[in-house]
Amino acid sequence: MGKDRLPAPDPVGDRSSEEHFMRLRCAVKELDSACSRLTLGRPSLRSFYGNIGTSLRHMISAKGRRTSSSGSIRLSAQKTSYQELKSQFIQLGLDHAKALKAAEADAAAKMDEALEDAGNANSVLLAELEELAKAQKVAEEKAARLEAEQKECNRLVLQTDTHAYRLFPDSQRFAVKKVDEHRTAQGQENLGAPWTL
Repeated sequence: MGKDRLPAPDPVGDRSSEEHFMRLRCAVKELDSACSRLTLGRPSLRSFYGNIGTSLRHMISAKGRRTSSSGSIRLSAQKTSYQELKSQFIQLGLDHAKALKAAEADAAAKMDEALEDAGNANSVLLAELEELAKAQKVAEEKAARLEAEQKECNRLVLQTDTHAYRLFPDSQRFAVKKVDEHRTAQGQENLGAPWTL
């Protein structure tokens, strides 16, 4: 209570029910001692204040028993629910760790399988590329050989034409005439296209 006899906030802050009951018991004791001093020689007042004190003591003890029993029941229930929640969280953690480990093992197996497949495909691809490189090299060598043979063949034809023209100058006119006749018979439009003997 404040100076104005109204309830005032407790400067210490919130207290538990047990602390409040202890303070109330002290207040009742102080009331008893004050009543004893006031009622010396006045039996009617002594019985009046005594009845009030007895009623307050009974009320406090009953309330204290109820509060402590309900508090212990609540505390017991809270401990039980806390333990249940704790065990559920532990189980969830274990399940999560187990699922995570299984997922990691599955991912690792799939990664190993993918790496093995990639390695096999890479080996096959390298072998195919090597075969293609060999085939390309053979084709390039063959093309170079054929080109050289073609050049040699063209040179021999020109050389033969030159010798034939020197040895048989009249044969050139006869050959041109025969080629023109042959081209006309086949329906070729360009009679002046190059040709060799």
